[in-house]
Amino acid sequence: MEEEISVQVEDNLSSIEHTLRPVVFVSWFLGVGVARPQKCPKTVTIILRIIHFGVCSVIVAYGAIDFFTFGNVFKSDIFKIMYYMNKVMCYVSAYYYVYHGIRQYNKWPELMNKMKNLDHKIRRETFVNNQPIKNVEVLAILTTFACGPLSLIIHAVYYYFTHPEDIFASDLLLYYTISQSLINSFIFDIIVYVLYHRFQTINELIVQLDKQFNASWITHKIRCIRELHTGICDLVIMINDIYGFHLLLCSANCFTMVVATLFRIYMGVVEKNYAFMLINNILWILYIVQFGLMCWICTLARQESDKTGIIMYTIVLNYNAANLDKLNGTRNQSNLEVPPENQDGEQDFTNSSYNLNYIAIENLLRKNLDRDCVRNEVNDFSIQLQQHRVAITACNFFEMNNALLSGFIGVITTYLIILVQFYRPEYRNI
Repeated sequence: MEEEISVQVEDNLSSIEHTLRPVVFVSWFLGVGVARPQKCPKTVTIILRIIHFGVCSVIVAYGAIDFFTFGNVFKSDIFKIMYYMNKVMCYVSAYYYVYHGIRQYNKWPELMNKMKNLDHKIRRETFVNNQPIKNVEVLAILTTFACGPLSLIIHAVYYYFTHPEDIFASDLLLYYTISQSLINSFIFDIIVYVLYHRFQTINELIVQLDKQFNASWITHKIRCIRELHTGICDLVIMINDIYGFHLLLCSANCFTMVVATLFRIYMGVVEKNYAFMLINNILWILYIVQFGLMCWICTLARQESDKTGIIMYTIVLNYNAANLDKLNGTRNQSNLEVPPENQDGEQDFTNSSYNLNYIAIENLLRKNLDRDCVRNEVNDFSIQLQQHRVAITACNFFEMNNALLSGFIGVITTYLIILVQFYRPEYRNI
């Protein structure tokens, strides 16, 4: 009884839910996304989200105050359009990040349970190492803290002692928005990173098939691997369902933020106004890294899933070649064997030859049957790989991958060139 309890406690401690608990708590405390502690009452989560809705409303109110207060400061109409388009996108994203957890409140426990069941099946076959996930999780929490509360404190202290007149509530609240956006994206990145490691585990299991040539054993293992692969593909479908609209909003938010911030930096250089230059540079780098990290993680998961079919066919080729060598060796050995001498030498020689041919034919049929079983299992797995295409998409508008990142950079460059051409500094009015 005590052994069963200890095993159950160990499984709970090694579960993916327990591994993700720190970053999930940070996301839940900041009031964004679907991630939440499962044991926390729903009432507490709703109250916390209402508080964050209020904070978002305060941010929108300060944005409206800035519009009426500093609207005349912006001499460029094209910059006004970009600036307020960026603000609107930030506000819409902030509201949705808070609303997302209420709208899909039951999705997170379902996702965690599916991951837990998948890990339980994988542990029957091999060891699951969650240490890389823990390392990424710590890095995500530290980055969120550095870009949020720590940067806010540094900003406030620096301008308090240098330029107190440049301290604005809207600028300080911007760090709150950055923290929410970062932790929400990091939760998505970590979830996809978990899938990437599970695909790696499956591929390692397939590689281990090359060490055995027992057809029944290989057939059984391929069937188990197919079941594991189906479980991961179900998780991909669920992640697309949960994070589809989030990816769409996050992509639009990153695009408008990078374009508006880079154009603001260009205006500052042309007009020789270097105020907030460091903050603006950190801002656009932060958002483009955020978007690039999502694309890179999704690309890793897709590439690792594509390796599955390649590795499987390599193992099958090696298996067929090994079986062929063994079969040829058996035939050569049977041909070289000489029957023992007897008084009825001719009859014994005929019976012995008949028995050897019968054994060779029986071995050949058995090996062909085993090879057919392996081939059928591999063909079924090949059809499964074709039907379950691993792709993380933003509501099926576009797929998150490195190709999207290169296009993203290209579109940003194009828009900046157009904005620069339409921009006229104040001292160059013609």
